[in-house]
Amino acid sequence: MSEADLNPSPGGSRSPWPSDLAVDSITTAFSGIALQAKADVLALNKPPPEPSESKLLADVWCTFQGLDSSTLPFVNAGTISLPSTLPLPTISILHSLVEPALLYKNLTIFVESPSGLIGQAFRSAIKNELRSYLGLISKIGEEIRKELEAEKEVPEWKRGWSLGGVTLKKCIYWLRDPTLILRLLTDMANKCKDKNGGQLLNTLHSYTSHGDPLISDFAARLLKDVSRPFYEFLQQWIYTGEIRDPYAEFFVQKGDQADAVWDGKYVLVQSQIPSFISDELVNKIFQTGKSLDFIRMGCGGGDWVDRHGTELSRPFHYGEADGEIETAIDTAHRKTVTHLMFLLTTKFKLQEHIQALKNYLLLGQGDFVAMLLELLAPSLERPANTLYRHNLTSILETAIRGSNAQYSIPEVLRNLDARMLELSHGEIGWDVFTLEYKVEAPLDVIVNAYATRQYLKIFNFLWRLKRVGFALDVAWRRSITGARGILAYVKDVVDSDWKMARACCSEMIHFICQLEYYILYEVIESSWSELQIELNKPDLTLDQLIEVHTNYLANITHKGLLGSARAGRQGSLIHQLHEILKVMLSFTDAIDALYDLSVEEYTRRQTQVKPLSDNDTKVGEDSDLHASISARIKNLKTTFHFLVEKLLGDLAYQSDTEMRFLGIRLNFNEYYIVPRHRKTTTDSART
Repeated sequence: MSEADLNPSPGGSRSPWPSDLAVDSITTAFSGIALQAKADVLALNKPPPEPSESKLLADVWCTFQGLDSSTLPFVNAGTISLPSTLPLPTISILHSLVEPALLYKNLTIFVESPSGLIGQAFRSAIKNELRSYLGLISKIGEEIRKELEAEKEVPEWKRGWSLGGVTLKKCIYWLRDPTLILRLLTDMANKCKDKNGGQLLNTLHSYTSHGDPLISDFAARLLKDVSRPFYEFLQQWIYTGEIRDPYAEFFVQKGDQADAVWDGKYVLVQSQIPSFISDELVNKIFQTGKSLDFIRMGCGGGDWVDRHGTELSRPFHYGEADGEIETAIDTAHRKTVTHLMFLLTTKFKLQEHIQALKNYLLLGQGDFVAMLLELLAPSLERPANTLYRHNLTSILETAIRGSNAQYSIPEVLRNLDARMLELSHGEIGWDVFTLEYKVEAPLDVIVNAYATRQYLKIFNFLWRLKRVGFALDVAWRRSITGARGILAYVKDVVDSDWKMARACCSEMIHFICQLEYYILYEVIESSWSELQIELNKPDLTLDQLIEVHTNYLANITHKGLLGSARAGRQGSLIHQLHEILKVMLSFTDAIDALYDLSVEEYTRRQTQVKPLSDNDTKVGEDSDLHASISARIKNLKTTFHFLVEKLLGDLAYQSDTEMRFLGIRLNFNEYYIVPRHRKTTTDSART
């Protein structure tokens, strides 16, 4: 190898481990008679230092290999004892020569330390570099042996001053680049000592952006070997959905909920994500493996997963051409999530079950809900502790057979059931009845425990609206039919009360109808349309599907329950709405009491034998009861107006557009006087 091989042109690459030892150009330039004469003069006038350079050359070869010698013994892994008899220039030279020896010694200790698979690959790569270093040292040792053999033929008085082919300075020249590499390896080893997995890869990858091409190229070459276990983890994960990572070095790990099917089974470890993989690609990798595991364990698709791995599996390595790894991962991701959605929509009837939840728990199946109300009403008026679940189930089956619900698929009807909530003292059937829709695996990862609670919350509110609306309808029908019957005969006594009651009842029915329309159409139907658009998007992952469904329920809950996140607070919109519904139920009770009073008066008049005097036309002994009922109706009407106006005032200042329009719909003819909010001190100051 010539000197040009060690010092290439700027465009070339330089190997840190020379395959041959170059001849020093400086030595050849000044060789000749004059140089040899100078050495002879030095030998005659001054004896060589002890130990001589020849002795040092013989021992330094052992030192390069991390071995003790008589002149250069190792005190410890970080220290070598230098002879104190040597002149300072020689000591300076030895300082440069023992550096690679100390670096090598420490690296041999590092490579024997325990580590994970990626750490072992790093140590193995260092071992390979140290072997190359030892190969160079072997060549240097061969040159030293030749020099020492040649020195034996030199007269004894000239030994130690020979300017032959091998000197300590020449060894420094030969070890210039190898020392740089050993420094680099030592720096890498120190920084990676307590790191594993992706953290270790990130540390090594940072060297690839170094300004020195020798360092950046060396780090890139080293990473090809060190990253091999990582890419094996990656290959196994995206093609089989399994992780065989005994030292937890991959960025996907099993979570705390190891028995879960989806949520919590696997987690992303951010600290282990290599910096040379983009966030988008990390998410695709994570979703691909999770989906494969879910197909195998949750959907019974193990055979498809095996075929998927056989058809697509390919090895990866660091430094592949741009886009090759991304393309392969994208293909595996797209094929996996597409097949998973195919299974959920065809084999497990995802769309049908989501539709059933809307039809039955969100009361979207109108004929079914109407029939269920008619059949259940008599039973639900009784105390809750007198109800039995089998009776409720029987009524539910009758409502199904008598409506279009009978045409639902068997899987849907099998999951629909009626049950009672926990009983409390004094409650009636209306307070504890609820519908239940049991979603089985694997769809229970979508309609999870949180979603089930949200559906139950919405159903209970809608069911209460239906209950109040049903009670108002019954009261309205009784008042209208009674006006053409028995109420006409007691018109002189209760007509004014019935006029007031019918007017207020009409207002309440309008309020309930507008509120139901808002929730069922403007909230639920519009949210349902948005959900369908999201479900039909290509490459939809299961996590995205869960998020879309959760957002759908959150939107319904927030808008339909008028911002129910603060439902427990006094004065919140949903609290005000519940107070209004209580007033409506009390009002229907008051109407029933007025109707019973009217019937009693009609009966009394029909059974009287002689005509009544003017004083007898008042209700007689029931005059106090009549006054009490009349006052109660007036009070409930006043309370209803006050609560509605307060609610309308709060709705007018909501940030949500739909809620503001609900207030406009409820007061479209400006019948109610909506109070304006008082300006705050800050607002007044600004004004």
